[in-house]
Amino acid sequence: MFSKQRPISHLKAWNTEHLRGIWKGPYSLDFFDRYVTPPARILDAGCGVGRYTIPLGMREYEVTGVDISGIAITELDNARLRRNMQMGLAAADVCHLPFRDNTFDAVVAFGVLQHLLEEERSTVPSEFSRVLVPGGTLVIEVLGREDMRMGGREVEPATFLRSTGSVYHYFDPDEIKDIFSGLEIIDIKENRIIKNIAGKDHMRHMISAVARSREKDK
Repeated sequence: MFSKQRPISHLKAWNTEHLRGIWKGPYSLDFFDRYVTPPARILDAGCGVGRYTIPLGMREYEVTGVDISGIAITELDNARLRRNMQMGLAAADVCHLPFRDNTFDAVVAFGVLQHLLEEERSTVPSEFSRVLVPGGTLVIEVLGREDMRMGGREVEPATFLRSTGSVYHYFDPDEIKDIFSGLEIIDIKENRIIKNIAGKDHMRHMISAVARSREKDK
């Protein structure tokens, strides 16, 4: 039975979380590259300190990053200045994006939706659809339920509160299809990697998905 007490400051916890980590180079964009090509206007929703924003900005994309943590945005702004890069940045909630309708050709949300509660996750698809152009592309990556990190104090089904105050939700593919039923799902990929830690095998389980926003009614 999960706790009915909801964490109040789980989003604010990311100011502290981002202080603990430093961007150490690009993560893989292979899945993204299958469906999005430059030039394109891209929103990195939940950009953090720029793990994907920086490498995307190094390509021929017009990139905007948004994150709930003002600390992360400041760090990313400093990083882009050191590299003499141009990009838009905003400290804002991905559930309430400060952009006009039909602003972006693509939205990427890597490792972001897993840190939202159920009510928050339910608002994300409409916000992403709103800021995407008709036929725009959404690419996400989330934690899967076979991941070794799943566990802790359960505050909602498959959602756990860590000692840092941050929330971790673990998805299955059907849940992603249900959440994004208003978009056209193009592809869902599961990635399982066995990690040996202290002589024991543990599973890293990630789920990636790509969807397209539907054409607006004329």
